[in-house]
Amino acid sequence: MAAPRKLVILLQRSGFEAIYQTASIALTAGSMGDDVTVAPFFGGLLTLVGKTSYADEAAAVRSRSLGLPDPRHMLGESRKAAGVRLVVCDTAVRLVGLEVEAVRPYVDEVLGLATLWRQAEGAQLLYI
Repeated sequence: MAAPRKLVILLQRSGFEAIYQTASIALTAGSMGDDVTVAPFFGGLLTLVGKTSYADEAAAVRSRSLGLPDPRHMLGESRKAAGVRLVVCDTAVRLVGLEVEAVRPYVDEVLGLATLWRQAEGAQLLYI
């Protein structure tokens, strides 16, 4: 059996499409045994914590009509079922005008960018 790959997804864009793509890839890779970390920034962070609504976006409407789960829920499930880690840079939290304590329920760890960079060593980086 192949060794698990290491994947870091940097989620910057806001909206349904970006968070759905992130959740789908993270859940799939994590379920296949890969070491997956998702790090939301800017619009992606605001979308993750529900500060940016995507309910009326065309892809979100189609997703609901297909009976697909909400991507925020998918990310939460991927943390439990597939071992996906969600981390956020403390400076990124402040840059979008949020308090660290308001973000903690959505992530596994709040850390500095240097720590995230060290943890990403040897990982495939995916920028969404």
